[in-house]
Amino acid sequence: MHFNFHIRTAQLSDEKSVWELVNELENRNSDPLIFAKIWSEYVRHEHTHVWVVENHENQVVGFLSVIGQNLLHHEGMVYEIQELMVTATYQGQGLGRKLIETLKNELKHKDVKSIEVTSNKRRKEAHAFYEAMGFINSHEKFTIYF
Repeated sequence: MHFNFHIRTAQLSDEKSVWELVNELENRNSDPLIFAKIWSEYVRHEHTHVWVVENHENQVVGFLSVIGQNLLHHEGMVYEIQELMVTATYQGQGLGRKLIETLKNELKHKDVKSIEVTSNKRRKEAHAFYEAMGFINSHEKFTIYF
């Protein structure tokens, strides 16, 4: 199968496209000012990586963001996927898989202990995808919302 898409490092100028993808993922319109502030932090942060997928018309149709941090209990660097989204029209074409492969290739030569991801309990298809990608369901996550 020929891959008719391009994966590249995200730029500040990708903000609107990624904002639209996040809104699709969350099924709501996020505050564009808050989004812009966080997007700028993502793109500039030393241990944050963001990739976008473009179709043959250079439209952003998916993205992956991951943030790394040194954790005491892991005795090293752990990266956590924050968002992985492919717009509905392009799902099922291997884009999510290619984004995960891009992430793994970026981190494989670094001293990284693990890659983690948290996925909402209602996203059963996402859970199956992550398991197919080799992730192990090893933790429970507990949250306090403000």
